Amino acid sequence: MKRATSKDVAKLAGVSQTTVSFVMNNTPGVSLSEETKKKVLEAAKELHYIPNSFGKGLRTSQSKLLGIFLPSLNNPFYPMVMQYIENHTAKLNYNVMLCCTYRNSEREKTYLDLCIEKQVDGIIYLFTPNWLKRVTQISHSIPVLLLSEKSDDIPLNTISLNGFQCGRLLAEHLLALGHREIAYAVSPVTSVSLTRSMRLEGIKSAIKASGLPPSALHILDTPSLPDLSSEADVGYHLMRQVLSDPKITAVIGVNDLVAFGLLSYALNTPGVKVPQDISICGFDNTFLSGLSHPRLTTVDYCTEALCRLAVDMVLNNSTDSSILKLAGEPQLIVRESTGPARQ
Repeated sequence: MKRATSKDVAKLAGVSQTTVSFVMNNTPGVSLSEETKKKVLEAAKELHYIPNSFGKGLRTSQSKLLGIFLPSLNNPFYPMVMQYIENHTAKLNYNVMLCCTYRNSEREKTYLDLCIEKQVDGIIYLFTPNWLKRVTQISHSIPVLLLSEKSDDIPLNTISLNGFQCGRLLAEHLLALGHREIAYAVSPVTSVSLTRSMRLEGIKSAIKASGLPPSALHILDTPSLPDLSSEADVGYHLMRQVLSDPKITAVIGVNDLVAFGLLSYALNTPGVKVPQDISICGFDNTFLSGLSHPRLTTVDYCTEALCRLAVDMVLNNSTDSSILKLAGEPQLIVRESTGPARQ
């Protein structure tokens, strides 16, 4: 007879695998109703479920496995981050489980259940969790760290990429070059992105500090169209709008991939020169930014160092109530895609 699993118990009790784990391990700091506990225990009894001793918790055993949650593999920034994380975990004799959600909250939920089932030794999120309450509960038994943006509303250990400072750095660079009408090209997402919001706030802050009106910033986006299969395609599409407005002399892509699309369209438009006619820049300092011609001006987060720190914090962090918030110090990488504003 097949041995019952926590997934079987969760299905019979009508709850998530996470809830089964909380009940069976009597996880501290998690509030569950007596009715829920009773349903789980009765289901476990009916199925003759015996919790795996391996899954009793991180305090007594180690799986040598980390769960890494990322929103996409289409943007080269995330494979780059995964490479940095895996390079470091390999030296520590740890493995990683890649949990790519493609910004789908149900996929995220499924991966959370899988992390519980596998009893990972820690979880690193590269985006703001959609299931924040649930992830917070999990953090009481498994160390969880957010490598994205910090917020007082998120009760998780956090290493911030400092999106506000990133946006401000790029905007100040363009303003110093004499640009007075700047576009911000954004690709569509299916969930809220705190990183994108903070970058935009940083750009707005620099423009306001320069004395220019809010109208100096042109925010361009596009609906999720079937023929726009990648963020580079979105940038390519949006560059038509940029070039149709003669007042705009610079454009910031929400990331390097969008900026690469912007650049591609500009370079294939007769009579348009970069940066003489239009300056283009992005965020993330991915390999694409150094391969284009001209090379892209971008922002670097010191990503490799932050990835090592994230892994070390998760593996060395207990599940106590103290919350640690750190911020990276981004660096502006000036290349040939930005120059003085055209007269």
